[in-house]
Amino acid sequence: MKHLIKIFFLIVSMMFFCNEIHAQGVVATAKLDTNIVVVGQPFTLELSITQPKDVKIDWPYISDSIGLLEVVKNEGLDTIPVEDNTILMRTQKVTMMAFDTGMFVIPGFTIDYKIRNTNAKVYTDPLSVKVFLMPIDTTKAIKDIHPIQDVPYDWLFIGLIVLGVLVLAVIIWLVVRYLKKAKQRDDANKVVITPKQSPYEIAMISFEQLKKEDIWQQGDVKKYYSELTEIVRAYIQNRWMIPALEFTSDEILEHAFIKQIDAAENEKLVYLLRLADLVKFAKAIPHVSEHELSFANAIKFVEATTPASEKEMLNQKGGEA
Repeated sequence: MKHLIKIFFLIVSMMFFCNEIHAQGVVATAKLDTNIVVVGQPFTLELSITQPKDVKIDWPYISDSIGLLEVVKNEGLDTIPVEDNTILMRTQKVTMMAFDTGMFVIPGFTIDYKIRNTNAKVYTDPLSVKVFLMPIDTTKAIKDIHPIQDVPYDWLFIGLIVLGVLVLAVIIWLVVRYLKKAKQRDDANKVVITPKQSPYEIAMISFEQLKKEDIWQQGDVKKYYSELTEIVRAYIQNRWMIPALEFTSDEILEHAFIKQIDAAENEKLVYLLRLADLVKFAKAIPHVSEHELSFANAIKFVEATTPASEKEMLNQKGGEA
């Protein structure tokens, strides 16, 4: 009998305790603002928990994705005021998106909590959302989302670009002008030593020596044209006192002394220097007749640009010898 009385009181106590827990229990709900969306359309999941203030809740952690659904914004916990000051209601809103079509399920949340040193759990129902593509009306023509808009000209920007180009052009012109003047000063500062013999005499002696060497007859055409043009360059240097031995062919032909030469002799000089450049740099091999013509043109150029008095003086020296 005593044993039955103890069992009765135990059952009554458990019923009272369970009623108290239920009276002070935790209620959790999860809902979506919509369950049908198109790909890339945001939708909101709202998790709400109503609890007594003295209950300790382990709020569920929501990561950056739930399955294949991407979490794009998490607004965090928010407390909602209620009339009963013994009750606490909190919510959390999460914005999500889907980038694929299909039916997606959001599993139910499990909320752990403790009431009067007793561990308990409460669950939310799973949710589903259907994602589909935006329907396309194939009967309508394709058109732009927005009409084409005219972009106004930024005249300030264009003006700055034009000004920049002009400034750059002026700078380049000044640099080129400075370099040319510097080169002219360098050429003027080069001292050309006047030889004891006349330019004509030196050239004639050199021509005679070149003729005796028979260079091109031995197959060394490049050496032949190098020495022939060096004789002419040395003559120009001694005659007009310019460093012609250091000049390129273009620099010689563009020099001011050219204006003092007859057009026919100028053509002989141009022909000789250009042909020699082809042999030296382009490995051209002129015909044998070109070798003899170049030699003759070189002599004619020297003869035509030498004053008669200088030639008579050399002839007199030859006669005395």
